[in-house]
Amino acid sequence: IMKTNLISKAVVMLAVVMASVMNFSANASNPTQYVKNEEMTGELMTAKTIFKNEDGHLYRHLRYTYTYDTENRVTSKEASKWDSSKEAWVPYFKMDVSYANNEVELSYARWNSKSNAYDSSIKKTVYEMNDDNVTLMLASTK
Repeated sequence: IMKTNLISKAVVMLAVVMASVMNFSANASNPTQYVKNEEMTGELMTAKTIFKNEDGHLYRHLRYTYTYDTENRVTSKEASKWDSSKEAWVPYFKMDVSYANNEVELSYARWNSKSNAYDSSIKKTVYEMNDDNVTLMLASTK
């Protein structure tokens, strides 16, 4: 069971890292130093705030919040961007993860400010797992 949880967490974290890389790739031409603050509940990261470090001054940039199931597997990652004019975090995207029948489904959606819902640029990916929870293949994408 320990191996199963470790592999499941590795697959989910890979997906989370890939989503994070996609978000930062647009800024690759203008490198900026970032500082992160991770909030933990026991062994689980429940939130992470990313600050831009410009000349020694920290500015809010992105905030991620995570939720987990009873097996300590990530079930959602929600991102917010800092809006300096509103002085508030505004929703950016949400990724939901579900586990069932040897499959892991990732659902990604961007925030739509007109409908106030995560219903923009929706993408779904399903990974098929074997009995040892090792990824066999990418089952489908939508």
